[in-house]
Parts: sequence; C-alpha cells; structure tokens
Amino acid sequence: MLADAFAIYRGRFAVLIVTCALALVPANLLMAGAVVFGLARMGTVGLGETRTHRTARVEQLGHEAMEGRNRIGGDLIEVALPVAYAVLIMVTILLAGIALAHAAVVPLVLGTASGPAGAWAAVASRLGPLVQTALIGAPLVAIGSVFCLVPGIVAAVGFSFAIPVAMSENASGRAALERSWTLVRGRWPAALGIWVMIAVFTVAASAASALVAPGPWRAVVSGAVRLVTYPFPLVALVLLYRTAVSTSGGSQRPDSSARESPGT
Repeated sequence: MLADAFAIYRGRFAVLIVTCALALVPANLLMAGAVVFGLARMGTVGLGETRTHRTARVEQLGHEAMEGRNRIGGDLIEVALPVAYAVLIMVTILLAGIALAHAAVVPLVLGTASGPAGAWAAVASRLGPLVQTALIGAPLVAIGSVFCLVPGIVAAVGFSFAIPVAMSENASGRAALERSWTLVRGRWPAALGIWVMIAVFTVAASAASALVAPGPWRAVVSGAVRLVTYPFPLVALVLLYRTAVSTSGGSQRPDSSARESPGT
C-alpha cells in the first residue's frame, strides 16, 4: 500500500502540493501566531516580561523544588498552564489543517477529481458533514494528546477514516467517527504506522525550523516541510480506507455531491 501511495505521491506531486497548500499553509501560519500570542498573553511569570526574566524564574523554581518549598506546586501549575495551552492550540489547529488537506486528497485519490479546483469543489460540497465530524473528532484527539498521549493516539488512529467517510459516504459527525472506528478494526497497525509517519514529519518540520534564526522564517520553514511531506501519508490513509471498504463486507455509500462537477 505504501508503494502505491508513493507512486501516486510522486506521479501527482505538484497537484497534491497545490491542493494541500490551501489548507496546510494557513493552518501553519495560524498555529504559529496563536502559540506566540497565547504565550505572550499567558507568560509564565506575567505579561510583558522578557525571556531573561522567564529563564530566571524557571531556575528559581528549580531551586525551590530542590529545597522542598510548599509553594512549588502552585508555581509549577503557573509554568505548565501556558505550555498546556500552547500544545492544545497547536494540536487543534494542526489537526484542522490536516483534516482539510485530507478531505481534499480524497477525491484526487478516489478519482472523482483531477486537480485542485475539482478537489476543493468536492470539499465545499461536503463542508457541512466535514465540519460536524471535525468538531467532534479533533477536540477529542487534541485533549487526549495534551493530558495523556495514549488516548490522543488511540483516538487519532480510530478516527483515521472519518474524513474519507464524510467525503464519500452519507455520514457525518458521530456516525462518521463510528463508521471509521468500525473500518479500522483489523487495520490498526497500518493506520498507526501512517500516523507515526505524520508525527515524524511534524517533528522533522520543527527540527528544521530550529536551524533558522528566531523569527518569521521559522514558521515558513516548518510549514514548507509539512507541506512537502504530509500529502504522502494522507494519500496512504485514503488508500487504506478504500481497501477497508472493499474488504469489510459492507458497501461504500457514495454521495453524488462529492463528485467532481463537469469541466473541473
């Protein structure tokens, strides 16, 4: 399956990049802006303090922890809260961007669209079901990732087919998530492997951005890495969904609204 996914990725590289860019580029910019704004508003030691002051406060908390001072618990919460906020916002926005890009990839892989215009026309025609599905699924994955990583991973894998279901079948919201969970049965290792690939690409994007001097170019570099790498696992997820539908004993319920309009 990965070989087939790579063949599609390589053969339709330009189409996939342009299509996914309409979702991933804004998501990356929003993610970077939200994290910077949020940490500025919820600084670990108060508004308007410099990086030097924050570093000094962290060192102070370390000394207090070694000394066993009673107030360390409150200070740790004060430090952890902005970090948890940043992670929650980052994961939520990133998942939203991936979900939109995933939705646009579905008609390209399943053959109901031949280019970015047709792919996004299909997404627009199924926007309601997609939003209903994402509003339930994305927060569950994000919250699970913040407070305990394992539930977030389990939710992400179990909901791997929710977007293709919302795009190709007459289902949305909870029904799409339940349908995805059913189709993933017996395919957890493959779906987990694809999500591990997405996680590796995400880490690689952050590592690449760290090589650049602090500033707006970091968001540009990380976004470029994600844009080039994410389409491959997204294509693989659609192919895995197609295989799951064909071998599950149930029939796919195509929705005519998701088909490409004439002339696209």
